[in-house]
Amino acid sequence: MAEPMAPDDILRACGYLEAVWRNDAVDMAALLQRGPGETPTPVLLTELGENIMQLMLPSQFGVHDGMPGQDLAAATEKMRTDPTVQVSMVLLETLKSLAPTATPHQVEIIARALISYLLSISKATEDDVLPMLSVLRQSALQRNGPFA
Repeated sequence: MAEPMAPDDILRACGYLEAVWRNDAVDMAALLQRGPGETPTPVLLTELGENIMQLMLPSQFGVHDGMPGQDLAAATEKMRTDPTVQVSMVLLETLKSLAPTATPHQVEIIARALISYLLSISKATEDDVLPMLSVLRQSALQRNGPFA
């Protein structure tokens, strides 16, 4: 289970995804810079992707708080054995392994893969990418969002 992300980390990851989506090389380069003790942007991207996966996929299988134990176990098993969930886990594990040493070009590839992934597991379209990032950003600013 992914740890909740700090709001500043969510903002930086969303900012980088937006810069990639807009093909803004200046912002992309700026968002790759980090201060002492800050988590590298590519690592934040994969953490955000993992948090989103853990938020979206269970609901697609009917998993929710307050489920009776037997129903929860059945829904969880169905989710665990689903090919989409299995591929999602492989994708995120692969991206997480590449993130710590990623070059700027590889970070862009990670970001584009995450955007494509989010589009593929949701009903979102390319027109929804920027609004979706805006919602994530607002959730972080309010600190009561799904990842804060």
